[in-house]
Amino acid sequence: MPSSSVARLTLILAALSLGAPAQQELTVDQIIQKHHAALGGVEKIKAIRSVKITGKAVLGGGAMEAPMTIQFKRPRLIHTELTIQGRSIVTGFDGTSAWMINPMTGSSELQKRSEEEAQETAESADFDGPLVDYKAKGHSVELAGKEDVEGTPAYKLKVTRKIGRTDYMFLDAKSFLLIKSVGRRKQMGQELEVESFTGDYKPVNGVLMAHSIESKVGGKAMMRVTFETIEANVDIDDSIFKMPAPPEKAPEKKP
Repeated sequence: MPSSSVARLTLILAALSLGAPAQQELTVDQIIQKHHAALGGVEKIKAIRSVKITGKAVLGGGAMEAPMTIQFKRPRLIHTELTIQGRSIVTGFDGTSAWMINPMTGSSELQKRSEEEAQETAESADFDGPLVDYKAKGHSVELAGKEDVEGTPAYKLKVTRKIGRTDYMFLDAKSFLLIKSVGRRKQMGQELEVESFTGDYKPVNGVLMAHSIESKVGGKAMMRVTFETIEANVDIDDSIFKMPAPPEKAPEKKP
């Protein structure tokens, strides 16, 4: 084909393309639907009634490893155990009360956590995540644009939970899987902005679940969690979520 004909054809195609409709941007709900489809579908997510996770947390830039076990059960029950230098930090939530036993504070006594901490724990215990039935849960979700996450284009969702906490969730624009989240958390009386990078997705009972999470504060690595096993629909006794009864005090000796 002569070069003049190629030029004319190029101009015609360019003119036609100007009249073509622009690609429509996805709405928040369409992005969330694609996210759930990428995970395996809402039906399969809701079919999971309990989860038991074993793994380890790497702390202090790799200087320390802490074995961990996390157990979830519907509706919103959670029990965690993290062992650091031979001492176990245990937390639990029975749907109403949150509690903790933390010998790293210098005391092995049972501590009932505040109402605010119980609300935060209840959110953590929602293993469907905040995007499943977010309206029914009282959350709101807005599309805050697109951002690059370490070279990967991602949709940035602003998630305002019913309790008032705001987090940002970044979904890979191709896979629609969660690759990053940002939120403010209280640590040792201070409020810090924590970035969590999520990856190593593997199927569990037909649902893709992340097997690694790296947390950063101020751009510095704080903790890397690796899940070695994730078991779904296992039998978990409800009693482990309940706050243990305080030990009985020995009767005072009469003089």
